[in-house]
Amino acid sequence: ELSLKALNIKKWIDENGQELAEFIYRQQAWLINGEYKSQSLKDLKLVVSKIDYIFRELLELIKNFKDPLNSIRNVTLNLEKNIKNNHDYLKNSVIDIQFQKQNEIVENHKKEQFLEIKSVAKQEQELKIITSNFRKEKLLIKDIKILGIDDDFLENANQYELKQLIKYLIVNEKLVKNTIKAQWDTNTDNKVVGIKGINIKIKGVK
Repeated sequence: ELSLKALNIKKWIDENGQELAEFIYRQQAWLINGEYKSQSLKDLKLVVSKIDYIFRELLELIKNFKDPLNSIRNVTLNLEKNIKNNHDYLKNSVIDIQFQKQNEIVENHKKEQFLEIKSVAKQEQELKIITSNFRKEKLLIKDIKILGIDDDFLENANQYELKQLIKYLIVNEKLVKNTIKAQWDTNTDNKVVGIKGINIKIKGVK
C-alpha cells in the first residue's frame, strides 16, 4: 500500500513537477520585485486561491503517504525502545550477579589465605620502615633479628602481598635475612628496606 502511494507521488511529480517548479519560481520573482504590492485585494485573494489549488493535490498525496509512514515509524520506535529496555535490564542484571560472584570468590580466597597465615604466625605487627640518613655499611646476617608477623598488615594486605609473605614464611628465616641484607647493601638513597608483613630489627638501627 505504501509503495502505491509513493508511486502516486512520483507520477504526479513526473507529470506536473516542471509546471510546479515554474510556478514557484515565477511567484518568488514577483514577490522579490514587489509586483504583488500593486495588485488589488480581489486579485490577491485569487492568487492565494490559486496557490492553494496548485499545491493541494501534491500535499494531499504526500499526507496520505506520510500518515501511515509516521504510524509505522512510531510503532517501530516503541518496539525498539521496548526491546532495548529488556535487553539492558537482562544484561545488567546478569552482570550484577557476575560481579557479586566474583567478589564472593575474591573474599573467600582472601579469608583462606588469612587463616593459613594465622596458623603459621604467632604474632602480627605493623611494618616498621627502616631508613638511614647516611650511606650504610655492609649488613651482617647476625645483626638482623626477625620479630614476628605484622597484625594490621594481615588484615589489609592484598592477594599479591599475602602470597609474597607466605613464600618467605614457608621457605625459612635465612631467606628473609638474605633478602633484607641484599636490600641494605644495595641501598644508597636511604630507601626503605624490609619485607611487608614481617617485623625485623637491625642491630644499631632505631
